[in-house]
This record gives sequence, C-alpha cells and structure tokens, in this order.
Amino acid sequence: MKRKIVALLLLMSMALSLWAPATAAGTMPFSDVKPTSWYYTYVKELYEAGVINGMTDTTFCPQTPSTLAHALKLILLAAGYPEQSPTTPHWASGYYRLASEKGFLPASDKQLLLDEPITRLQMAEMIVKVLGLSRIRQTPSPFADTSDPYALILHDHGIFKGSDQGALLVFKPNDSITRAEISTVIWRVYHIEEVSPAPPDPGEPEDPDQEYILFWGQKVPVVKEIPVCPYDPDLFRKNENGVVTYESKQYTSQFGIDVSRYQGNIDWKQVKQAGVDFAIIRLGYRGYGSGALVMDPYFEKNITEARQAGIKVGVYFFSQAITAEEGAEEARYALDALKGRKLDYPIVFDWEPYDSSLNPRTEGLSDEILTQCAVAFCETVKEAGYQPMVYSNLSYFYLHFDLSKLTEYPFWLAQYNEKPSFYYHFDIWQYGELPVPGIQGNVDMNVQLVAKK
Repeated sequence: MKRKIVALLLLMSMALSLWAPATAAGTMPFSDVKPTSWYYTYVKELYEAGVINGMTDTTFCPQTPSTLAHALKLILLAAGYPEQSPTTPHWASGYYRLASEKGFLPASDKQLLLDEPITRLQMAEMIVKVLGLSRIRQTPSPFADTSDPYALILHDHGIFKGSDQGALLVFKPNDSITRAEISTVIWRVYHIEEVSPAPPDPGEPEDPDQEYILFWGQKVPVVKEIPVCPYDPDLFRKNENGVVTYESKQYTSQFGIDVSRYQGNIDWKQVKQAGVDFAIIRLGYRGYGSGALVMDPYFEKNITEARQAGIKVGVYFFSQAITAEEGAEEARYALDALKGRKLDYPIVFDWEPYDSSLNPRTEGLSDEILTQCAVAFCETVKEAGYQPMVYSNLSYFYLHFDLSKLTEYPFWLAQYNEKPSFYYHFDIWQYGELPVPGIQGNVDMNVQLVAKK
C-alpha cells in the first residue's frame, strides 16, 4: 500500500493593496512590463489580485530600486500583519514602528531611512525575521558570493533562487533589489506555504500505516493521538471591525485578546463594551540574555481590572527556558504569582525564538530540549490543578516541537492568515493585530472555538 500523504494548502490572502493606492485590480496597464519579461507573470498576478500597483497609472518602473518603506509594507502585509497607520508624517512610519518593536529591521551600523533603497541581503533578513524561517537543509551555500544564513534560508524555502553569472549562481547581497525583483519575492512569500506531495524516498521502508503532513518541503509524521482539526475554514467570518467569529452545528466562538505591558494602561470597561469575551494576560517572562524571571509590570492591574469588567481571563508566561528544570521553574513562578486565584482560561507556555544577532541564551536549543521544557512547564501547571496550554505557530508546531509528547495539552495557534490551516485540533486561534477600544494601538486578536453542548 502506498503511503498516505496529507497535503496542507496553506494559502495566504492576496486581496491587499500595496505601494500606491490601487484604482482597480484587473488587466495590467503597464507599458513597461512586457509579456516577454521574466517578471511578467509575477507582476501580473499580484496586480490582478490587487496586491501591487504602478508608479503611475501606466508604468510599473520594474528596474527602480525598492525602498525600505515599500519593502516593509510588502513583507509585513504578506505575513498577515494589518495595515499600519502613520505615527509621523511619513506614510510608512507605522510599518517602521511595528518592525522596530518586533525586531524585524535589518541590523545596520547607521539609521535606516524609509526612502532609501534596501539591499537584497537586507530584504532577506527582514523576510526571515518576519516569517520566523530557519534552514531546512544542511547543505553548503549554493551562492558563489555569500554564505550568509539569511540568503541560505530564503534559498532553502524557494523564495530567492539567485542569479546566474556565467557558470556561477550569485545572490548579489549588496545590490539594491528592484521593484520587479521584490514583486517576484513577495509572490513566492504568498505561496511559501503551498505544499505538494514529495516524491517517495526509494531507500525509505514503506510504512502502510503512517500518514505525513508536507510542510515547507518536509515530511512531518502525523501524530494520530492528536485529534484532527474539526473546523470548516469557510465558516470563519470576519466582521467590519476585523473580529473573527465561527458558528456551526458543533462549535461556536468567543472573542479574545492577549495583552502585556506593551499595551500600557488599558480601559477594561471599554474593552468589555467592545465585545471582548476573554483576555490572556502575560504574567511574566524570562530574560533572553540574563535568564532572569521577571513579572510583567501590568499583570496585577490587568488581571484585576479585566475580571472586574466581566472579562474572563487566563495567563501566559513568555518562556526562554533552555532545560526542563527551567520550564518547571517558570511554571512555579507563575503559580506563585497567581496565589491560588481561579482562572477561566489556561496557563500558557509561550516559547519563542529571538534573533541570533541578539545572542540569546536559547540559540542552538535542540527540538528535543524545547519539547522537554514545554512538558515540564505543562506538567507542573497540571499538578497544581490548573489547565496548561501550548502556544506556537505552524513552523514550531510542525518542525520543532515533538507533538507526540504534547498530546495531553490544548493548543493555541498563532497563524496570521485569512483562515487557519493547522492539521490538528486547536482551541484558540490568534489571527492578527487590530485596534480595540480601550487599548492604545493594536492588540493581538484571538478567537476561541467552543464545542456546543
């Protein structure tokens, strides 16, 4: 019997307007993009989907260098972040602020200016940071002119394939990236999660009972002990405020947010009036460099005032554990801070990687140890009588955590797409960042799927 393959079609929405405001998507009007041009198909498809527009009504200017401003907006929106309002007179200042806060900007000795061209390597660095990509092949650099990991990661994922220079393949890391080139790259970003069955390995023994998920070109064995996602993607609805709901014969939904000190002082009464049902509140974190355990300075205020406003609450701990002992230590820290308080939602293990340029203590942590950290945290929480939960994104759920060790814990999925595409059952889906009355700036938006009785 041939092995069974579960193919995930992880398509990202392309109905976004980037660069100049589009008048109407449709037949491409650009006189300088010829059907014989190598980039014609990429520009055409993105234009017809309303993703990009020209420099003028009739010209695309394919060889004009892309600026940092244009690249930031293209990359962030392609990754599922919402449009950002300006924070200064520059139209792209909101995107710059978001990228700066999240650590997405490329490392540089000087101030990066929004209207200056960016290099190919700077573009690669931003895409890797925004999408959270890592190498999926341990092969030498295919490029004759660079072994930079950001370039190799994009090549691994088929986002940037390089240029032929005689018999050599080159990346040209210090060259500006043109509008034609970044259109091609962004097209590939939108298609990065489209997967198809990999050819069988003739040296691999046939296992008639094993199913696989194909993700980013890798075969990931299905863990049969974890229930399959039961939700119909077509039943997720988004209202005029960007709030996602779900309704079926089996499930209904609750609207939630997750907050930390970055949201500052919150007017929880306004938040409740805006329709928020629950909030997952950051209790604390471990320093990525020091390893110190730190209480979120707004935790007590947030949990107290949210409950007073009638909002149900849970908590999360931002982990940087590097041993199972540290995972358990983080859970005990959270339990001590809670002091026996009743929670409506779980205590969540939230482990996320930091960029290697920051020299985080988690750099090089093995997937086995990461999983042990999660299990130690969750078991400590469970032994104390609370419900644990694991938060992560597609990449870490599929390629890093050993899910066979996490079958006892519910999942909180982070996936900034129009619809979730996770193979397994999840309880909460974090789908984007949007403004909510009572909170300054944007806040993470979540929908909980609740089984009907």
